[in-house]
Amino acid sequence: MLPNIEYSLSYSAPTGIERDALSALALNPDARWHERMDHALFVVTALHEGTRVGLGIVHNAVTAPTEAPRPMELGGMFVHPAYRRLGIRQYMAEARLTYALSMGGTPITVIDNRNHASWGYYERSPRWTPEREYTGYFTGLPMTIWVSTESSWHRTGMGLAPLVPAQPNTVLPQGLHRARPLAFGPDQDNAVPA
Repeated sequence: MLPNIEYSLSYSAPTGIERDALSALALNPDARWHERMDHALFVVTALHEGTRVGLGIVHNAVTAPTEAPRPMELGGMFVHPAYRRLGIRQYMAEARLTYALSMGGTPITVIDNRNHASWGYYERSPRWTPEREYTGYFTGLPMTIWVSTESSWHRTGMGLAPLVPAQPNTVLPQGLHRARPLAFGPDQDNAVPA
């Protein structure tokens, strides 16, 4: 049976006890880690029975040499080893990307070229494309900047129209079927159209 994972979203940099607890999830909470936390714009935390088991942040303390305007780095992603392969990383990655796009920034992520698991994910994903490779300032190792293919900056550079989010009170075109509300049966698990 899979554990029940809850997610907490925060729109400010964590401080005090919360920051200490989140730092305990990091492999090496060094000065760069704390700089990212100081500039966190969005933090998603995965919890299992009140224990923090995963963390992902969006920050604007970008040091990578990106050409992207208003870069928002999706950095600092950690999932406790006992909770991997449960979809936690995927959920947190989606939440961070959605946040950065909704704020009008250009989502980027920076991957150490030795991180084969992350490379595999980004290479397979149509939502990301490599911007450039460079030598990491802090590591001295090859790194790659990946940029969201859904960002206005990337789409405009490719000659595509930027994606525009639906606005509140949008009127649907005639002929589109509206979803009917669902009525739940006595077991609450099997929904049927009302």
